Amino acid sequence: MKKYIIFLGVMVLIFTNCQDITVGYLETRDAVYAPDSMVVKSVLDPVEDELQIKFKIPWQSTSIEGVLGTAPVKYSIKSVDSEYPDAASQFTMQGAGIIELQYDHTVPPGRYVFSVLIENEGYSVVLDSIYTVIVE
Repeated sequence: MKKYIIFLGVMVLIFTNCQDITVGYLETRDAVYAPDSMVVKSVLDPVEDELQIKFKIPWQSTSIEGVLGTAPVKYSIKSVDSEYPDAASQFTMQGAGIIELQYDHTVPPGRYVFSVLIENEGYSVVLDSIYTVIVE
């Protein structure tokens, strides 16, 4: 009888603890790009930028750091603040928050400030004005 009561008590503890577990998490408190900006040329020089032109190497930011969460974690561009809102469509998001612009872009010179949406199942966070691209 004593073993039965102990077994029953353990089972009650197991079932009550299982109900308290939250499925997944997303932590962005320490999210940062290092560095937090990138300078892009509006026109490539055929001599100086020969390899970038030859291999069609896009401009890319670093990955965003400091994001913890239940996989899969998805990254997307939420908004781009600039004088040229139509040009923002040329920027894309790759992998772990890498902001990319094709080598042969037509984005006008200016500042482009990005807000990034990070999400996984059940959670989403917008990091406002977290990255800047300066097109010269």
